[in-house]
Amino acid sequence: MSPQSLEQNLNYKFKDRDLLLEALTHKSYCINERKKLSHNERLEYLGDSIIGFVLAEHLMQLFPQDNEGLLSKKRASLVNQDVLAQKALNLKLDTLLILGPGEKEQESHLKPRILCSAFEAILGAIYLDSDFANIKAWIQQEFNADIAKIKPDLEFERDYKTRLQELTQKLKLGMPDYQLIETSGPSHNPEFLVGVYLTENGQPVEKFRAAGKSKKAAEQSAAQLLMNLLETDYKRKM
Repeated sequence: MSPQSLEQNLNYKFKDRDLLLEALTHKSYCINERKKLSHNERLEYLGDSIIGFVLAEHLMQLFPQDNEGLLSKKRASLVNQDVLAQKALNLKLDTLLILGPGEKEQESHLKPRILCSAFEAILGAIYLDSDFANIKAWIQQEFNADIAKIKPDLEFERDYKTRLQELTQKLKLGMPDYQLIETSGPSHNPEFLVGVYLTENGQPVEKFRAAGKSKKAAEQSAAQLLMNLLETDYKRKM
């Protein structure tokens, strides 16, 4: 896919194409080239802040009766690695990412973390190329369908992945990540083993494993285990 096709998917034409190029460039490419090239980490930082604010305000307007805790859970269900990575795939960002040779060999263009970062970098680039009103309207339009599918309020109490993400952000531990470790059992009745990871010193560290009859169920169980541990430790320090 070409940058022009991406602009069509975005329904936005960049005035400064260098911003688009920067948003698509992963740090590994710059390190490999040994040049002071611009990569997308700064734009990712900006885009992450923008999307968080825009959706926080949008949800407050749409759900005037919700308290802070419920609004936070709803935002976390929209702004998370899985959702943003899928949006990056919908835009076909994976076909345009500029990676170093090592990341290419590992097919990192399909890794949720890198896709999520690229999506946020694109948001930051659009903002710098236009203005806040434009990116605000773009984000609201992009997420309206997702907001319409938000689960009933009571279900959030059982969504351990959302609750864990909220807790790790509060404790400044970064975003939890989930990886499928193995699948066992017969094809008609498989069992999935999933690990939940937190980043420490720049490296993913496995915290818990849990099994389930579906990948989502295993992720929820792993999230619950880690959430219970972090909540216990937090209360002890209070």
